[in-house]
Parts: sequence; C-alpha cells; structure tokens
Amino acid sequence: MVRPIMMTLSLSMTLLVLLAAVMHASWNVLVKIGHDTLLNMGLTMGLAGIIALPFLFVTEIPAPESWIYLLGSLLTHLGYYLFLVLAYRHGELSQVYPIARGSAPLLVAVSAWILPPHEILAGWQMAGVAAISIGILSLSVEKPLVGKHKWEPVAFGLMTGICIMSYTLCDGLGIRHAGPQEAQQFGYIAWLFALDAPLLVLFCLWRRGVGTAIAYWAKAWKVGLAGGALSAGAYAIAIFAMKSGAFAHVSALRETSVIFAALMSAFLLKERFRKRRYASVSLVALGAVLLH
Repeated sequence: MVRPIMMTLSLSMTLLVLLAAVMHASWNVLVKIGHDTLLNMGLTMGLAGIIALPFLFVTEIPAPESWIYLLGSLLTHLGYYLFLVLAYRHGELSQVYPIARGSAPLLVAVSAWILPPHEILAGWQMAGVAAISIGILSLSVEKPLVGKHKWEPVAFGLMTGICIMSYTLCDGLGIRHAGPQEAQQFGYIAWLFALDAPLLVLFCLWRRGVGTAIAYWAKAWKVGLAGGALSAGAYAIAIFAMKSGAFAHVSALRETSVIFAALMSAFLLKERFRKRRYASVSLVALGAVLLH
C-alpha cells in the first residue's frame, strides 16, 4: 500500500546525517592514504565489527521480521565491496567513487517509490535529490574516459551504486521492522556491523594471503581503528535516521560525503581542487537546502 506522505527529517536529524557524511568522508580519506585499498577497507570494517561487539550485550535482539532485511544487507554489502574493488582496478578513485555514490540517491528515490516502503517525495525534495546526485556525478567527468577499459569504471561504479541502493533499502526497512524499542533498533545496527566484518576480512585474507594481510594490518591498526570508529558511527546515524525519514532524503544527505572527501583531499592530501568542483559543491548545497 502506497503511503501518500512526505517524510521529512527534523533539523537536528538533518545536521546529524550531515555530520555522518563528514565522518564517512573522513574514513574514506584514511583508506585512501594507505598503499592497499582493499586491505585498508578490510581493516577498517573489521575493527568496526569489533567495536560493535560490546553493544550486542547491552542491546536487544531485533525482531524476527527484520532478519530477512539484515541478511539482504549483509549480502549486498559484500557485493558493494566486490564491485568497488573491481571499479578501482579499472578506474581512479576520483572517477569511480562519485559515480557509485552519486548514482545511489536517485536509485534509492526511484526504488523506494516503486518498492516498499513506497515513499513519495515532494517535488522540491525530488529536485534536491537530483541536484545532489548531479553535483556528485559531475565530479567524475573532470577527466575523460580514455584507454582500453574506458567503460569498466562506469559499469562497475554503477553496479556499486546499485548495491548501495540495495543495502540502503534493506537497512531502512530493517530498522523499521526491528521492533518498537530503541534497544532492538540499536541491536539491529550492532548485529549488522558484527556480522558484516567477518565476510570482508575473510575475502581480504583470500585475495591477499593470510601472511601479507596480517603483516599489513599489524602496521596500520591505529589508522584502521580510527576509520572503523568513524565508519560505524556514520552508518549507525544514517540507519537510525531512516527510521523516521524518507530513504532518499537520508541517502542524498549522506552522499554529500563525496564533497567533503573532495575538500579533505584538497586540503589534507594536497590534491588539486579544480574550478569545476566549485560548481559541483554549489549544486550539492542547493540540493541539501531543497531537501529541507
């Protein structure tokens, strides 16, 4: 049954989701600093899972109705990691990441309208989602697609965006079906991180070898711990926001992390911030205003 309502986040929750976007950008910059993106991601997510373990004992098990969504999220998160690694193999981060994250809000908006929860956005909210997506996607066209594998970054980037859309829907529905008590809702989030971590860690061990992975992680654990805390906190805020806010609204605000990452790359990593990026930032800012 379609719910003919426009679910708008409160100002306080909007600011929290924007804080989550900054946190998300921060751990991605930490992953980018290292020499091996896959092992950095595995370390970050693995430590995020360890951080979540104590919360399993102070929260409640989510309602059985949410378990199918938890399983769907775990599977699509694994797909997200796989396609992101493939995308980075054929394209640069500055090209692939905006395609993946920029396509997600529009995909979430359309799928959340067609599929459960059948959310309907107001015209200005849809315009806001579109502005944020276009602003983020525009970051990926600063460099032309050249070479033999010119379509691989786009294809794998879009597949990554589809996975982001999928786990966003799963987790949004999961938190709404986790139970009426906040202890159950936070339990859903804790179990998601605790169960997600082993899958990626095992994949890293398989791809890089046990000895290589452990040696790398032993040197980088401090940075990984900071990234894990930021990652867990950022996505926990996003999931909790979807309990009361429209999925597309939360997704669009969360994906502003790409802009924050671009700014951090310019100031912290000394990467060039081209003039075209200012237009992208302006579009994203306009979209955020329209959303609220």
